[in-house]
Amino acid sequence: MRNTPRRIDLTPRERDVVRGVIAGRKNREMAQQFGLTEQAVKNVLSNVYHKCHVRNRLELAMLALRHHLVSDEESHS
Repeated sequence: MRNTPRRIDLTPRERDVVRGVIAGRKNREMAQQFGLTEQAVKNVLSNVYHKCHVRNRLELAMLALRHHLVSDEESHS
């Protein structure tokens, strides 16, 4: 993982996808849950990876949990 910016501003949709990643959901599952296409979920993930300076889901989940990108209640939904 590269250096993390001090503040990471995520849109509500990006926060939803981060919660899905933390929960171990696949793109297809998140697409169905959020009423999106799988490509839309991939696009959101790409944006989140860029904003968070991570390369994959594992790095994103670790960063999100470490830096509390989503609240504890949100990550268990």
